[in-house]
Amino acid sequence: MTGFPLELDAAFWAVVAAAAVAGLVRGFSGFGTAMIVAPVAAAAYSPQVAVIIILIIETLPALPLVIPAMKRVSLAEIGPVVAGYALLLPAGIIFLTAGEPTALRWFMSVVILIVVMLLWRGWQYKGPRTVPVRVATGGLSGFLGGATSLSGPPVILYWMALRTGAGNVRSNLLVYLTVVELFSLVGFFIAGILTWPSIALGLACSPAFFVGLLLGARLFGLSTETTYRRVALSIVLVAAIASMPLLDGLWG
Repeated sequence: MTGFPLELDAAFWAVVAAAAVAGLVRGFSGFGTAMIVAPVAAAAYSPQVAVIIILIIETLPALPLVIPAMKRVSLAEIGPVVAGYALLLPAGIIFLTAGEPTALRWFMSVVILIVVMLLWRGWQYKGPRTVPVRVATGGLSGFLGGATSLSGPPVILYWMALRTGAGNVRSNLLVYLTVVELFSLVGFFIAGILTWPSIALGLACSPAFFVGLLLGARLFGLSTETTYRRVALSIVLVAAIASMPLLDGLWG
């Protein structure tokens, strides 16, 4: 990863495959990119490289889905969450730059497993839904986004628990995750994590992600909300477990 050209080795193709699957899942569920790609890319390269790959593959390819989704979102819901994200993003980036790679990978896996467990059990947030709560949700999202690229889990737990329907949740997530990527782009650039080799890897994975995204969008509406959630969470769970540092020896 010190220069060009990219090495088209097993690690590269594993990340490309993860990007394709992540695109498929995000296309029909509205989330899942970071939770699928992050553990795989962190295992193949490093957590710092993983966050840039995710940033690149999520930004431009998602725009065709984000623009129509903007008609269904609520600014009152998204605005405070975005503000909270911006506040704690720098703390997350500091955690990423100072953290030991293996420890960061374990942190990613643990966060993902906790989120999957809560969503699979149908956990519902029953507390107040005030502006401070939205800002706090965004703040946690910002810290995780900066530290591991897992900005989705806090807002997934907050919005999916509302049970307002797969369409509204999907729209909120599509727009929110795209908007906060812009904040992350600036933060990672300032921190010096946005390197050319990492950008090249992200660009190389983008076509696979985009194809999966389009296919997933076509699948949306062909099944039930429960099915979407179970399929998405099952794929996320497999990616998180298979990429744990404990299993590194199995993959060579």
